Amino acid sequence: MREAATTWEGFLDQVREARRDLGNPDLVWFRGQAKESYNLLPSLMRHKEGQAKEQILFNEYERSASYLQGKKSDWEMLNDMQHYGIPTRLLDWTEVLGIAIAFALFDSGDDSYDSAIYVLDPVALNKLSGVSGVKRAPNEADFGYKSVYWYGKPFHPNFPIAIDSSLHNERMRAQNGSFTVQGLDDRPLDLQAPSLVQKVTLSSDVKPAAREFLEHANLHPFSIYPDVVGMARHIVRKHLNP
Repeated sequence: MREAATTWEGFLDQVREARRDLGNPDLVWFRGQAKESYNLLPSLMRHKEGQAKEQILFNEYERSASYLQGKKSDWEMLNDMQHYGIPTRLLDWTEVLGIAIAFALFDSGDDSYDSAIYVLDPVALNKLSGVSGVKRAPNEADFGYKSVYWYGKPFHPNFPIAIDSSLHNERMRAQNGSFTVQGLDDRPLDLQAPSLVQKVTLSSDVKPAAREFLEHANLHPFSIYPDVVGMARHIVRKHLNP
C-alpha cells in the first residue's frame, strides 16, 4: 500500500502511478470515498438483509414513483433509487478525477481524517465476466437489470460489471458518471479484483489544497448535482462554509 502523500503534487504523482500500475489503459474510472478505510461495496451489500430485500425495495419504489416520473426503464429506476438513497447494487464512478475528489470531500465535511480515491480499469474488470468493453445499459436487450440480476438470464455474473451511464439525466451528465453493478460475490470489488483497482489516499494534509483546486475548477455541489438539492448545498457551503 502506498504511503499517503502530504502535498497536492505528491497526491497527483500517486494518481499517475496508480494508472501506470494498471498498465495505463485508455479508459480509467475514479471513485472518491469520504473515509480511507471504506471498501468498494455498494449500499445494498452493506445491509444485512439487503440482497434478500432487493426486489421488494425496487418494486415498492417503482410503484411509488411511477406516477411522479412517468415510465422509465429498469436501469433508470435503479439509478434514481441510487441517487435518492435507497440501497442498490450500484457503485458510482466517474471519468473525471476532479469529480471523484469532490465526492470524497463533499461527503466527508471533515478534513481531520484521510479519504481515498480509487482508480479502476473497467474494461479489464468486465473481461473477468466474459464481457467485451463496457456494457451500455439500458441499450442492450440482453442485459436487463431484472433478467440478469434477479433471474440469471442470459447469465448471472459473479464479478461486478462496469456499465456506461447513458442513463439520461442531468446529474449523471454533470458527473460524467458510470457504475459498477455488484454480482453474486458480495465481497468488495477491491477484494474481488485487486489487480484491476488502485487506491490513492487523499490525506488530511492534502485536503486544503484539494478544496482550493475544486474552487478553481468550479466544482461545487450545484455543478455536480444540478438540481434543487445541489443548489441548496452550494448556497450553504458558499456562505457558511461548514
